[in-house]
Amino acid sequence: MIYTSENNWYSWQYGDQKKFGRQTGGLELKTFYGKCNYEIGDFKTELTRAAASTLDHFPGLRPNIFFSGGIDSEMIVRAYLKIGANPEVFIVKYEDNINILDVSYAIVVCDLLGVKYNIIDFNLKNFYENDAELIANQSQIDEPRLFPHLKFTEYADGVAIVGHYGSAWTRLDKDYSSKSKWVLRNFEWGIGSNKYNILHNRSAIHQWWHWTPGLILSYTKLNWFNNLTNNKFEGKTGVNATKLLGFQEIYPDLIPRSKYTGFEKIQPLITEFENFLSKKNGGLIYRQEVDRTLEQLTEEITGSK
Repeated sequence: MIYTSENNWYSWQYGDQKKFGRQTGGLELKTFYGKCNYEIGDFKTELTRAAASTLDHFPGLRPNIFFSGGIDSEMIVRAYLKIGANPEVFIVKYEDNINILDVSYAIVVCDLLGVKYNIIDFNLKNFYENDAELIANQSQIDEPRLFPHLKFTEYADGVAIVGHYGSAWTRLDKDYSSKSKWVLRNFEWGIGSNKYNILHNRSAIHQWWHWTPGLILSYTKLNWFNNLTNNKFEGKTGVNATKLLGFQEIYPDLIPRSKYTGFEKIQPLITEFENFLSKKNGGLIYRQEVDRTLEQLTEEITGSK
């Protein structure tokens, strides 16, 4: 059985025709969070619980973590180490060293944590010329930056783990002088990665941060999250700009870092491929979003507000 989350607690369906639907007149996307059947702990507890749960769901398969060098994937590596697992770590290096900054962070962190790693050389230009269109068709995703991460799973001989969220806490207005309404926004591309894994009967978790209900809800209990959503940070701040502060609440030794994925240097190639998909499909048709407030999310997962 292929799991998209713990016991497939997070699910989706395409429902009624949208009145102002996608450019092809597609069906409306709906997402569902199941109720949690245990008492949710703090964020660190839920990180390790999620890691242990994946081992239970894919027995006999070693966790193969694709470590980008960012703090999200580092937290995943640390979670598996915390439960005594022996993850195999893969670090992907693009041609011409365009992501050398992230690769360097990943190597430094692995050395500090005592984790062995494998370097994968990956040519993005060749990938977009030869493989990306098929992956776009099979996953029903039209965000070109995501396609290589689906291809990476072919390198895994255990359960492939990629630290995507498939959702993001998003501020609904840009008036940074006052408290704003925040929502958890589920993206159709996150669901597309699940479609791809199901199609290939592949043991892979692309939305690791959606794996358990406790993980997604305990994240909102961090002091950082409360400060963020109550506009306690100065200036135009969002999740990615301040997330390190939240993760440092449980791992104070996290190394501050800037995020430089390497895609910045091939933006014309990304734009060209996105335009190709838009022309082919009559628009960027797989960009639906589903929003929930924190109150709605809490009620759906716990049964109470």
